[in-house]
Amino acid sequence: MNRIKPYLLSEKTYSFLITAVLISLPLRHAFSNTTLIVLLAVSLASVRFHKIKVNKTQLLPALFLLLMAASLLWTVSFEDSIRGLERHLPYLMIPVLYIAMPTLSKKVLLKVFYSFAVGLAVFAVFFISYAMVNYLANGNSEIFFYHQLVEVKPLKLGLNAIYVSVMVAFSLLFVIFYSKRKFLDWVVSLILLLFLVLLSSKNVFVTTLFAGGLGLFLSKKITLKRVLFLTVLISGLLSVVMFSPLKDRINKELTSNVEEVLTQEKFNRVYPWTGTTIRLFQARIGYELLEENNLFLTGFGINASKKKIEEKQTFYNLYWGYNDYNFHNQYIQAFVELGVLGFIFILLLLTIIFKGYLYEKELIYLFFFILMAAVFITESYIWRQRGMIFFFIIYGLLLKVNEQKIIPIAT
Repeated sequence: MNRIKPYLLSEKTYSFLITAVLISLPLRHAFSNTTLIVLLAVSLASVRFHKIKVNKTQLLPALFLLLMAASLLWTVSFEDSIRGLERHLPYLMIPVLYIAMPTLSKKVLLKVFYSFAVGLAVFAVFFISYAMVNYLANGNSEIFFYHQLVEVKPLKLGLNAIYVSVMVAFSLLFVIFYSKRKFLDWVVSLILLLFLVLLSSKNVFVTTLFAGGLGLFLSKKITLKRVLFLTVLISGLLSVVMFSPLKDRINKELTSNVEEVLTQEKFNRVYPWTGTTIRLFQARIGYELLEENNLFLTGFGINASKKKIEEKQTFYNLYWGYNDYNFHNQYIQAFVELGVLGFIFILLLLTIIFKGYLYEKELIYLFFFILMAAVFITESYIWRQRGMIFFFIIYGLLLKVNEQKIIPIAT
């Protein structure tokens, strides 16, 4: 056992394994599940050789899972809630692995995030190359954009362009503001920027520009990184004009009839929905469900809102394809399924990240906070496997290298 002790306590081991978890996210779920289990096993094995330090803020996801488990007592669909609880096990696994893990320095954080960015750039080259091959075969340019870009049917990856966009945006901001490798920085940044534009997520693209602009403003002096970001920012703005799918999607949003979608009693099945209006409608029925069932305190139970959403969508005569949609809003999803406490937990998670920025004065905390707060408006992000693993791996790592309120525990 002593032979493996240096490996169990080495920062290189955890840097490699955490990176492996993140890089496996664009692959099929089995890969991220396997790497996460390996990381958990190694962390638990290391406990024999060091004292456990419990960061109270690391426990918040596990407490969130406890609330989900408690909702089994009042859920309107016990079977659905059991399945939902099983899917949320990373809420417990990830805090445990970080608590069991030896102390990590900020060098690990920088190494992990940079390696992840390079890995995403490699994925980007693969997806764009695959799209190019298909374009040459059938002449359909739509394969370069949005969900189709990351679909790759033979591999059955099940990727969502918005979830990939969040990872790309986070990595792009990190490389621009933190990395010191000059030529490779440019290459990785430009690849990630191109990938972000092609993925065509309006929310993530605009949020990235805002976060980057804010980071530029908060930077203390003019550096190569600031000049690099200015170049990337201008390139991004020009890309919006040049790449019509993203421009067209933004223009389409400008046609959204907000008042109508919040007040109309019936919709025909060919109603011209936009990303904005369908999400506003989901928010509307979320409020109606809570009000009609008087469940503001408890919600329907974890993963128990799906049938209720379908009933509402059928009542309003929506196009049948929307009947499988969840709320596409993390704040509403948590509120409807877990009541006001679920909503508070979401706010607490974001607050802890923002407090990390205030405490450390490191832009990466602020970038992560801004991206998550924004994507939570349009996606039930941490209700899905890729979203929850990405969020809690980053959340846990940021806290691990900034261990506040630590309670030593003898082993």
